[in-house]
Amino acid sequence: MVKTEGIPVSLSRQVFQIAWPAALEALLVGVVDLVDMAMVSSLKLTAVSAVGVTSQPKRILLMFTLALNVAATALVSRRIGAGEKKEANHCMHQFLWISIFMALVLYALGFLLAAPLMKLSGANSETLGDAVDYFRILVIGQIPQAVSLTINACLRAEGKTRVTLLTNTAANVVNLIFNYFLIQGNCGFPRLAVKGAAIATTMGSFAAFLISLYSIRRKNGGILHLDLKGEPCRPDLPLLKGAWKVAFSAFHEQFFQRLGIFAFARIAASLGTVEFAIYQFIMNLANLQGYTYDGFASAATALTGQSLGMKEPERARQTGKYAVWMGYATAGFIALSFALFRHPILSVFAKGDHYVIQHGGALLLFVAVSCIPCSGSTVYAGILRGAGDTRAVARITLWVVAVLRPVAAWLFCYPLKLYQYGIWASFTLAHTLRWICLYLHWRKGCWTQIEL
Repeated sequence: MVKTEGIPVSLSRQVFQIAWPAALEALLVGVVDLVDMAMVSSLKLTAVSAVGVTSQPKRILLMFTLALNVAATALVSRRIGAGEKKEANHCMHQFLWISIFMALVLYALGFLLAAPLMKLSGANSETLGDAVDYFRILVIGQIPQAVSLTINACLRAEGKTRVTLLTNTAANVVNLIFNYFLIQGNCGFPRLAVKGAAIATTMGSFAAFLISLYSIRRKNGGILHLDLKGEPCRPDLPLLKGAWKVAFSAFHEQFFQRLGIFAFARIAASLGTVEFAIYQFIMNLANLQGYTYDGFASAATALTGQSLGMKEPERARQTGKYAVWMGYATAGFIALSFALFRHPILSVFAKGDHYVIQHGGALLLFVAVSCIPCSGSTVYAGILRGAGDTRAVARITLWVVAVLRPVAAWLFCYPLKLYQYGIWASFTLAHTLRWICLYLHWRKGCWTQIEL
């Protein structure tokens, strides 16, 4: 067989075919977040801060679904790799029921506790009202979004990243169209400002849910399909017990990550409304590159699980290496773009505000430096999740993201008086350390021995 740098050409092509739709999908999600922020910034900086305040509570509620989805991808991909199609489909149904139940409970609580959550996130008298209005509308759409994410996690385990790309593209288009209509009241629609942005996002979530549901209809030509008659709504306790081991550690990873980012954002919010708005602009750009690497991580997760299901650990190592290097190449391009075009990029959001453009441009250089470490840490974590080694990822996330990053941010920001520069210096430091730790654990190879 022809090989390229030790990797079979057919395997490298398979990685690419799964990775590029997932990476493009993730990139589009990030781009829409940026466009969403740019549209909201047409109102005022306090509106940007109000929307920004909601991001961490939203992600905290979402972390339960994301942890569940890590287990879904790992278990479904293992069974697909082993040729157990019926069992893979059974797994998907089990995870769907759990996802629906969790979403109903969590987002009902989020709606009722919106005001205290916004205050805890750093909302002040200027931003609290808009933040609560935005969040309460948003959580309504989070219920179908959570179910859609679980379906997509199972489809990625099958390698159907093009389907998930279509799902999110359609949702993003709906979101942007109604942003245009509802934020400023164009084309005869009412001007709803921040509420309009939330309604548009919710409508996009419902669109994604409907497309995801359609993609697993019966007789769709794939392994996974929805069969409510053949799959009764009752828990499979032995299966869920095995899934719990993966999901529990994945939840800890999500919790530690959210806890660290929450504390990190709280420190940034303490700098003031304008400074926090700049932080939101830069963080959205940082998330953009992170979303892109999530696509390569998704491919690595699916193919690692399938390879280990085939009892081929060397194949799992090879697919992981290829996904990592694809991520590095993409990271290099993004870093160069951020460094060269930082001022034009920020001018899209700042609307001619010279201070925001110049100050934010300097901060964006920190993000450019962190691109390679962020890519490596994201894809190595994806490999380990695909193997079911979520405990190691959670442990590293605890010490680096939940402990070191906020502590370093506070030290750099206040005692050393670096303020925003300290925030982003700690950001770069944390990504670099997480990259190194995950790489060293991956190199040990113990993750290839985990049974699911």
